[in-house]
Amino acid sequence: MNELKKGLYFSPDDGAGDGNSGDEKPADKQEKTPLEWDAFHGSLPEEAQNLIATHEGGLKTALETERDSRGQLEKDLKDVAGELEKGSDAQKEVLKLADKVAAGDRKIDFYEDAQKAGISNFKLAYHIAKDDDLFDKRGNVNFEKMKESYPELFTKKKAPPADGGEGTGGGLPGEKVDMNALIRKKAGW
Repeated sequence: MNELKKGLYFSPDDGAGDGNSGDEKPADKQEKTPLEWDAFHGSLPEEAQNLIATHEGGLKTALETERDSRGQLEKDLKDVAGELEKGSDAQKEVLKLADKVAAGDRKIDFYEDAQKAGISNFKLAYHIAKDDDLFDKRGNVNFEKMKESYPELFTKKKAPPADGGEGTGGGLPGEKVDMNALIRKKAGW
């Protein structure tokens, strides 16, 4: 007679032996939470966080240097315009260039502040801020007023699911292959 060997047996119909009591979702079926920067950054080892902080510091320094040079360029253009004949075409062109530099600075500052405010579409938000006159005299934007009028601009972006390698066997990305279904199909059940 055949004796049963000690071991783990499962039935393809009742899910026994898959390590799942039936009440819990398998690890591959559990809902995935979106990846957010603060949670991700906080989970990194301290060495990695310091590396990112150092790199970020270098980028901030480069940004400040660029801002300073653009501010100096605007000042120099206005100084040159002041030396030109009043009302001349040359003066008008130089003042127009100075205004373009100032507008570029204002846009850069807006993008930085918009990121901190949680804006999801910077370009659209900038056009709205200009059209709705949400800039004050110093170039700051009233994000509270913008949020009241356009709350959809303040939605959080979620990272797409990271399952790009899954589903390469013909199924949809993220679709899991059920081995029992494959066996039944081959067996003609």
